[in-house]
Amino acid sequence: MRSYAQYCPVAKATETLGDRWTLLIVREMLGGASGFNELERGLPGISRSVLTDRMRALERAEVIERRTGPTGRTLDYRLTSAGRDLQSVVQAIGEWGVTWSFTEPHPEELDPDLLIVWMARHVDRGQLPSDRTVIRFDFRDPSRRYWMVLEPSEVSVCVQHPGFETDLEVTVDTATLYRVYLGRAELAGAIRAGLLTMSGPRALQRGFGRWFTWSAFASASRSAQERRTSASRLDSPHRVRISDAGGRGARPAR
Repeated sequence: MRSYAQYCPVAKATETLGDRWTLLIVREMLGGASGFNELERGLPGISRSVLTDRMRALERAEVIERRTGPTGRTLDYRLTSAGRDLQSVVQAIGEWGVTWSFTEPHPEELDPDLLIVWMARHVDRGQLPSDRTVIRFDFRDPSRRYWMVLEPSEVSVCVQHPGFETDLEVTVDTATLYRVYLGRAELAGAIRAGLLTMSGPRALQRGFGRWFTWSAFASASRSAQERRTSASRLDSPHRVRISDAGGRGARPAR
């Protein structure tokens, strides 16, 4: 990104983070992604050349660092201290997004591949059963099937049968589970409406909702109206008027 030629923290930060895809790359890395292919899978629609360009720019800005093997081949990428410090920035942008720019999703925005990975990142391992638990997710519209293998020490997502017996089967519309994950709908309400059904031992069905912490933006999504009301009460910024050397042509400061 070209320089704004302004000695301003907002301008400087935007020069580093303002290119398309850059903040989403940071979002994925804050979620645990570290490999190039893993990042590409988490960013549907990005080209490999653009991802390469953005990663190089973030490395130059010392937001990420590249770990290489003995031959110089890239092994993975890690956030630096500057990158990890963006956690609160991404959180604030997401909270603003669910408050002011979130509408009903368009069909092309509903990607079960992304959703199942995001859910796996937000498993509360302290709430899991002590034994391995395998959930089969059957998504509708678009139709996809995944297995999530939950263990207190590890969580994995499989697109093929993992070779373990399925303990709980969940059938759900993709849009419905997105809404639950993002705090725009309650799990219990989706179950009552028949939009999400489960098959398996009753104890596992009851535990399902406790195993996931859902999105980091779910709380802000649930309180969006309250946040909008609070923002409407904020004072408007004061204007500063600037005149030219002769005192003519007064104009507001930018």
